[in-house]
Amino acid sequence: MVNRLTIIIGKGKHLLPIACLLILSACNYNQKMLGNKINATNESPFKEINYLALGDSYTIGEGEATPNTYPWQITKIFSNEGIKFNTKVIAKTGWTSNELLQAMSQEKIAPNSYDIASILIGVNNQYRGQSTEQFHEELIELIETTQSFLKNRNNHIVLVSIPDWGITRFGQSGKKPQDQISKEINAFNKVISNEAEIRDMPFINITDHYRVWGGNAKNMVDDGLHPSRYIYKEWAFQLSEIFRELYQL
Repeated sequence: MVNRLTIIIGKGKHLLPIACLLILSACNYNQKMLGNKINATNESPFKEINYLALGDSYTIGEGEATPNTYPWQITKIFSNEGIKFNTKVIAKTGWTSNELLQAMSQEKIAPNSYDIASILIGVNNQYRGQSTEQFHEELIELIETTQSFLKNRNNHIVLVSIPDWGITRFGQSGKKPQDQISKEINAFNKVISNEAEIRDMPFINITDHYRVWGGNAKNMVDDGLHPSRYIYKEWAFQLSEIFRELYQL
């Protein structure tokens, strides 16, 4: 879980070295969390941001009320701060990366329509036994298609790792061993993190946190598989922190 760090720098000259150390520590921490350098835009302060959330059941929030899903919790965070935050979700339970691509083509999104996007996809590729090679090809196409929708195409796509559903009630009741599910999830996440590194895009590892907390009863919805609002709250916080850095909010 991301720690919230507040740094107060006083006027006294003896406080400066301590403040500098704290700032350096915070920068190192953020760099480890995001995995890649974030290049902030010079267009801040933003009063309106158009956000495109792409994914599957984790993005649509299967089993949860819409306001509790992570895209809409992000919207609430910034709306409460007086920022007009417009969110569009393209996601559906069960979608693979290829099915997401097909849905995006049907949306007929105009170029330069959005400021920022997030992509959380791949769990259904893994679940159906598809190869990481196929997923990699489709992920590249997803990224490049999404870039055409954005005003700033350099690094305003945030790639999100796949949660490990093997730790859930549903995952533990199936035929496939939990360690095998974890191994496969790791392989898909390696594809995602590598692509983020190559393209200098922000990447969020939500998998480690989910493996610790995702199996708790209150952190799952009734189907025993999908996350509840409490998990989505953490994802929303992590994404919102990246958005803040990108837009200096």
